[in-house]
Amino acid sequence: MELTISKQIDAPLEQVWDIVGPNYTSAGDWASSVYISGARPGTPKVAHAPAAGRICETSLGPFTETIEAYDEARHVVSYSATGAKMPGFMKGLRNTWTLTPSGNGTKASMTLRADIAFPMNILMGWMMKMQFKKALTETIDDLKVYAETGRPSPRKIKADASQKAIAARQAMA
Repeated sequence: MELTISKQIDAPLEQVWDIVGPNYTSAGDWASSVYISGARPGTPKVAHAPAAGRICETSLGPFTETIEAYDEARHVVSYSATGAKMPGFMKGLRNTWTLTPSGNGTKASMTLRADIAFPMNILMGWMMKMQFKKALTETIDDLKVYAETGRPSPRKIKADASQKAIAARQAMA
């Protein structure tokens, strides 16, 4: 399954790239579904990547991400993700951010590729696509607010005040 969500962000390309590229490990600062994030230990497998990946405590549990592609010139970062609560039929999950100049701002696109095993891809694929679409839309909306204002979105502020977020931050501290 593949799903792409795009959004116009009224901020310069380099400013948005700084958030998703060089500061990739800081998604917990602005993404409402990420309670806390940090660099994953290890050597990056991709040249010039800011880290090997990141570790995130999310609304869906803990995730470990590995940067699979990183291109500063093209403003592309791609990473695979694994989570303790990912069902066995989820064979792979990869997300790619692509930023392009657009007018006076930036077009940000997220492409999610989920490898779902048969027959679950048929039985649950449509439902999972709807859940992924909601998550991607919220994340790109959070990025827009953060890039344009320098502050987390109201949704992120609310998520950070939740008991799950507080517990996740205490556990990773």
